[in-house]
Amino acid sequence: MSVVGLFGGSFNPPHRAHRLLAELAVRELGLDELIVMPAGAPWQKNGSELASGAHRVAMAELAFAGLARVRVSRHEVEQAGPTVTVDTLRALQPPGARWWLVIGQDQYARLSTWREPQELLRRCHLAVAARAGQAVEA
Repeated sequence: MSVVGLFGGSFNPPHRAHRLLAELAVRELGLDELIVMPAGAPWQKNGSELASGAHRVAMAELAFAGLARVRVSRHEVEQAGPTVTVDTLRALQPPGARWWLVIGQDQYARLSTWREPQELLRRCHLAVAARAGQAVEA
């Protein structure tokens, strides 16, 4: 069974912590592949504060270049309208793979506000990156 991670976000811009988290996720979760997914039109953010999808993909490709088992996907930026993680999982998940969703502590705290959080949790395991000195609240 393959083990796949999905690491989404606006990546506006991507930074060192994103790259370090990707490396850590691949190693600690035993991922065969980590898909970095710049958000298309994130429904919880004001689009005017974001660089274009094409620019964020290009920045992510530079930021994650050279990392083994990590690839940047254009899937969400190529979608029309708002993009939601559960729809991305529905579109990308092949049968027989174990999926991890890699998220930061800030997003974990807001998970109940995401679209279809129970379906999301049915489709993948969560890997939550805690911030230094802060406990992750369930």
